[in-house]
Amino acid sequence: MDRPSIFEYSDYRAFLKAMFQYRKETTPGYSHRYFARMAGFASPNFLKLVIDAKRSLTSTSISQVAKGFKLKKPEREFFENLVYMNQAEDLAEKDHYYRKMITLSPRGSIKKIDQAQYDYFSRWYLPVIRELSVFGDRSQTAEQIAGRLNPPVRIKEVENALDRLMQLGLIRKDAQGRWEQTSALLSTGPEVKSVLIANFHREMIRLADTAIERFPAEKRDITALTLSIGKDRLPELKEKITEFRQEILKSFAGDTEPDQVIQINIQVFPVTRTTPKGDRT
Repeated sequence: MDRPSIFEYSDYRAFLKAMFQYRKETTPGYSHRYFARMAGFASPNFLKLVIDAKRSLTSTSISQVAKGFKLKKPEREFFENLVYMNQAEDLAEKDHYYRKMITLSPRGSIKKIDQAQYDYFSRWYLPVIRELSVFGDRSQTAEQIAGRLNPPVRIKEVENALDRLMQLGLIRKDAQGRWEQTSALLSTGPEVKSVLIANFHREMIRLADTAIERFPAEKRDITALTLSIGKDRLPELKEKITEFRQEILKSFAGDTEPDQVIQINIQVFPVTRTTPKGDRT
């Protein structure tokens, strides 16, 4: 059994479970009590409680766990940030620690893919460039693609974006050197996915905000509804929105001669509390 690598995990509890199993299979007499003694925990069941999500880790216990499993300095730093990322409640805070994890990953394919995925969801123009790449004769250069982006993006950034898209397997060149899209999907764990999707929505909402000034009304559609609704009907409303999105895709996706890429944002969020602040009833 190979020693688990912390750099391949996006869930610290899964890593602890795998590491404990590894130690148990490779170290005679290894147990939760043995680990507790090595790490300096009073409770012999501390690690099991953490793995079972019945306990969380603090800065002190993070160091103790790292000591118990004899993690090296780079592993300890990555593990610490992974714990903080997993335990953070705020998505901006999760994003902060995930970016640190990317920089701490050893140089190699894992880091490249993680960084590429992060860029894809954090830079509005990557998914747009993926669509633009197959316009016309599918042989556009970075300079030509940059000339079509609105707001403008530097040619060097477009070149980097094309590299990122190829790293992720989202585009490639055929035998004639023309761009083509693939059907590849980006796959991440749920913890990382929540960070990346949040970044994507922030980018597109920010872009929608600037579009109010950048485009005249006849070239955009930014409208809103404010209505009252029972909270038990929210799932029904979300289902209607899903049906609408699918209808849009069915009617407009796959256009054989597209000449522009558009972004459609649909947002639903509460602007009131279900009960007055301070009311505990």
